[in-house]
Amino acid sequence: MRFKQTLLRMALAPTLVLLGLAACGEAPVGAGSPLNREPAPRSTYLSPPQALTIDPAAEGLVLIGKAAPGASVRLATPDGEVRTAEAGGDGGWRIALDASTAPQIFGLSMTIANRTVQAEGYQLVLPDGRLVLLRAGAGAIVVQGAEAPGILAFDFDEEGGAVISGIAAADASLSVRIDGRTVSTSGRANPQGRFNLPFGAPVPSGTHQIRVQGESLDLSTEVDATPAPAITAGAFRAARTPHGLRVDWLTPGGGLQSTLLLD
Repeated sequence: MRFKQTLLRMALAPTLVLLGLAACGEAPVGAGSPLNREPAPRSTYLSPPQALTIDPAAEGLVLIGKAAPGASVRLATPDGEVRTAEAGGDGGWRIALDASTAPQIFGLSMTIANRTVQAEGYQLVLPDGRLVLLRAGAGAIVVQGAEAPGILAFDFDEEGGAVISGIAAADASLSVRIDGRTVSTSGRANPQGRFNLPFGAPVPSGTHQIRVQGESLDLSTEVDATPAPAITAGAFRAARTPHGLRVDWLTPGGGLQSTLLLD
C-alpha cells in the first residue's frame, strides 16, 4: 500500500478481530437505543468526535474529548470491549480507562439523531501519558505529550511509502532530506505548527538519517524502515527500539503500517 495524501476516518466495530479501517461517514446505528431527538437532515455535516487529552485518575486514566452535544460516544478495543459516555451540552465527554503498562489502542465514534460518525484514525494511549492519533496513509499526530519543535514520528509501509511528522513554527516552509538527499521541498507546517511531510520516493529498508529544515529550524533523527514481520496474533504489535516505540498495525486490505514514535 503506497501512502496517499488522504485522511481516512476509522472506527473499531465490536465484532472485529482484526483492526480494519473504515471510511469516514455515516454508518448504521448499532444495537443501542437511538437518542430521542429529531433526525438531523441527511445533508447536515457532523464533525467527527475527537480525543483531546488524557488525565490520571485514582485507578487508571481518563480519556477526554469533544463530540456533538448530547451525542453517545463509543470507545472500542480490537477485542470488542466497549465503553460509552454521553457528551455534555458543550460536547465534552470523559471515559475512564484501566491502568496499563502496555500501549492501548481504541476506535472512537459517536451516535446522534440516528447517525453514527466515526473519528479519524485510531487513538493510541501510551503508559507514559502520550496520546497519539494513528492515521492510515498519513503521519501520526502526537496529540498530547509533545509541544516543543521536533521530529515526533516516522510512518512507513511495506512498499517504502513514508511520512515524517512533528512540530515546527506555524506555517513554516519545510524540506526533508534522507541520508543527505532531498526528498521533499514543498512541505509546510499548519497554523498550529504541525507538519506531515511525505517522501517523494520509496524509502529502502534499514536505518536512515532524516533531516527536516526550514525557517529557523534544523531537525535531524535516525529511523529504521525495516518492514514489519506479519502480525500473527491480535491487531497490532508494539515494541521498544533504539529509536523509540514502534507500533505495527493492520491497514485496510490486510497490509501493515508501522509508526515509529521517536524519543
